Amino acid sequence: MTNEKRRAADCKNLTAGIDIGSTTTKVTVVDPCDGRILYSDYRRHQADQVQSVIYVLEQLKNQFPHTLFRVGMTGSGAKPIAEQLGVPFIQEVAANAEALKSQYENIGTAIELGGQDAKMIFFPGG
Repeated sequence: MTNEKRRAADCKNLTAGIDIGSTTTKVTVVDPCDGRILYSDYRRHQADQVQSVIYVLEQLKNQFPHTLFRVGMTGSGAKPIAEQLGVPFIQEVAANAEALKSQYENIGTAIELGGQDAKMIFFPGG
């Protein structure tokens, strides 16, 4: 498959990223063709991470009926849920690093303050 055909195939489905943290669940839906954010939600899950993901998936179904998604999960509570659902999981520091590198060419350091922790990423050469 050529790159052009692959890109056209990738554009048929929206991309949804779900972050299941220690205190909140976040979701963002992106148009993979132009990077526009089409939907996002952020809410506390009251320690019921599974129910929060069910809620997110119901909201996506309501907001985008008859739409197929490419879904990925990250966050401290995501790995077992992603495994049960059969969707990709990416460790959150790695996900943040990739996103930041794609947006900021000369990034040197990133600091993230989470619900119950903090993380620092040092980028080589930055």
